[in-house]
Amino acid sequence: MGGGLGDLFDLGGGVGMAMGAYIPPKTVWLPAMKAKGLEISGTFARRAGVIQMELTLTNKAMSVMTDFAIQFNRNSFGLAPAGPLQVLTPLNPNQTIEVSLPLSTVGPVMKMEPLNNLQVAVKNNIDVFYFSCQYPVSMLFVEDGKMERQVFLATWKDIPNENESQFQIKDCHLNSDAASNKLQASNIFTIAKRTVESQDMLYMSIRLSNSIWVLAELRVQTGNPNYTISVKCRAPEVSQCVFQCYEAVLKN
Repeated sequence: MGGGLGDLFDLGGGVGMAMGAYIPPKTVWLPAMKAKGLEISGTFARRAGVIQMELTLTNKAMSVMTDFAIQFNRNSFGLAPAGPLQVLTPLNPNQTIEVSLPLSTVGPVMKMEPLNNLQVAVKNNIDVFYFSCQYPVSMLFVEDGKMERQVFLATWKDIPNENESQFQIKDCHLNSDAASNKLQASNIFTIAKRTVESQDMLYMSIRLSNSIWVLAELRVQTGNPNYTISVKCRAPEVSQCVFQCYEAVLKN
């Protein structure tokens, strides 16, 4: 990180245009041939501090589907449905409906492989069906994740060096301010910025819903589309997932 950490200066000026948080496109989680005609595709979104599992249910069978319910297995961050799966009317053959399921993070915890894996059971009047999907860990980045600068400095020094991981984000064409604004929309906060010989270094903090703090240094070199990111965390197994979030947010 270099010895210049002490002279971090403030990010001058206002934040640019407010952007929405990154939401991955929906993918098919449960194909109809594996679920007696029920097809489920979905994604995850964080809206106003609430994690949503956004589902599209399609009935590709010949008979009506009713009595929907959903359950999650224990998972790394305690994700659990915060209420029932609201499918209020029967799902007729060839019909598609959109359902938004709010999630809490106070469910039972068990470390998964990969860390962001979620095993799901969906029941209807025909049978119970199982699938697993992966959620972007950015869904768990909370709104009050901006660390005080002095705390950041002390924490960075305090976390052992072997807990630091370095990654490359290739082919990214944003300048550091645009990158910072985009990341902030997904609750990745820039605390300070230093510029040394046409290289901007952004110091950033993230807090997960289970109160794990993640610190990062993002290096953006003028004219170089490859960024370098160093991630430091007391739970280093989170670092890979955090890097994937950076990459997804910056490239979409």
